[in-house]
Amino acid sequence: MTERILKMPRLGETMDEGKVVGWLISPGDSFKRGDPILEIETDKTIAEFPALGDGRLGDILVSIGDMVEVGKPLARIDIGDGPDWTAEEGEAADPVPDGTDTAPGWSETDLAMPRLGETMEEGRIAKWLKAPGERFARGEAIIEIETDKTIAEFPALHDGRMVAILRGEGEMVTVGEPVARIEAPADQVAPVAERPAPAAQPETAAPAAPVPMAARREGRVRATPLARRLARRHGLDIAAIAGTGRRGRIEKGDVLAAAGSGPRPSDVRFAALRRGRMAYSDSGAASGRPVLLLHGFSGDRTTWAAVAAGLKRAGRRVIAPDLPGHGLTEIEVRDASDLAQDLPEFLDTLGLADVDVVAHSLGAVAALGLAGAAAGRVRSLSLIAPAGLGSQIDVDFVRGMAQANAPGEVAHLLRRLTVNGVDLSEAALAALAKDFARGRLVALAGAVTGASGQKIDGLAAISRLSGTVPVRVLFGLEDRIIPWQHVLALPPTVAIHLLARSGHMPQWDQSKDVLEILTA
Repeated sequence: MTERILKMPRLGETMDEGKVVGWLISPGDSFKRGDPILEIETDKTIAEFPALGDGRLGDILVSIGDMVEVGKPLARIDIGDGPDWTAEEGEAADPVPDGTDTAPGWSETDLAMPRLGETMEEGRIAKWLKAPGERFARGEAIIEIETDKTIAEFPALHDGRMVAILRGEGEMVTVGEPVARIEAPADQVAPVAERPAPAAQPETAAPAAPVPMAARREGRVRATPLARRLARRHGLDIAAIAGTGRRGRIEKGDVLAAAGSGPRPSDVRFAALRRGRMAYSDSGAASGRPVLLLHGFSGDRTTWAAVAAGLKRAGRRVIAPDLPGHGLTEIEVRDASDLAQDLPEFLDTLGLADVDVVAHSLGAVAALGLAGAAAGRVRSLSLIAPAGLGSQIDVDFVRGMAQANAPGEVAHLLRRLTVNGVDLSEAALAALAKDFARGRLVALAGAVTGASGQKIDGLAAISRLSGTVPVRVLFGLEDRIIPWQHVLALPPTVAIHLLARSGHMPQWDQSKDVLEILTA
């Protein structure tokens, strides 16, 4: 084995630097060519970068969250002595043939739709970056692929030449199905099975004979993955946002501008309760099985935007209130028990006999209180990063959010919540700072945190309820607010789900995985 340096790749023509989002393997792990080893975020996408040859990961030289210039070191890798790598740049040792005829030692093979993530089953061909007859070098982007999570440029795993494009732009293709025929060194590929060349794609044809973009998209909104994620987080309709990017693509700045330009679209309603009015949203199928979403400390109903949308697609009726002391709800809060006090009456007002409850962080206290006070009305409990399982908690975060009065304070505190960061417009940060400056949460912060950490204990309630109500707990392995190790104290009757590359807000960091768990 020979030691080499793995450098930040260039995932697009305009990319000058990238953020290290996560390592998909650990030091000492072996990998094969094509295995995803690193997740990288650029201004356009978050993509899993595949290994360009076989090897083993050595020392990691950068930290998660670091911005690294293209070509700068990321890690040390040990590689074999075969033809996959050269001593200097990790480029293929075999020369790319100059002509259109197959060079000696080269053969044709199929280029298959790659799997860009563990849950990916199919992808849409967004754009071909190479035309038939064009050559490419290993590591050079050859195709742009759109999945339900991202739009990513996929690099060539070896030197080669595009022979024919088999699937056109805009087509959905199952992982593993051929999308093109390429020519590459015979010792690096498996020859393609004999079959007639596609008549519609001769080597002299234009690339993939694409139909015009507007027709190809059939109304599909063109937006970067980051813009889509931010729109979901802000509760914005991505189709209503004007894009300023290339060919009208909606980018991060467009979403932030829309989020800060006025009130967010909302179906906010008010339930008149004895202690005051409670704000809430009620969406989805009226006949669907109801699910109650309870936010955490300093949040509100809008923090559930992505989860609510997914549950509605699954046919559920989704109710998300602003808990006392939060959002537009007029009821104040002084103690953690106040969070659940009005929920039975709230369910009565909406005519709900029973609900599935999904709660985040301090919202778990409200969920457990509701389940204890309204026996038989809670059919299941799904607790995401719940408070009350142990003493440790980021006390500075809780007290900081309660007392913040400047946009900068809020921005710094919000960065602790996720591994992907929280991008808000200046106007949105200012609005949050103005709301927190009212001091509505100061008493609650003091009631739930003390010198030793958390003052609340939910373990006894969970142990009691898990014997009669299905209970599951989800935690992000990179939670900076509450340690995921608190799950070790849970009784064996509780189902535990640990999510990689997730912080205190798995419903933001890994919303698709969270939805799959909630709808299973």
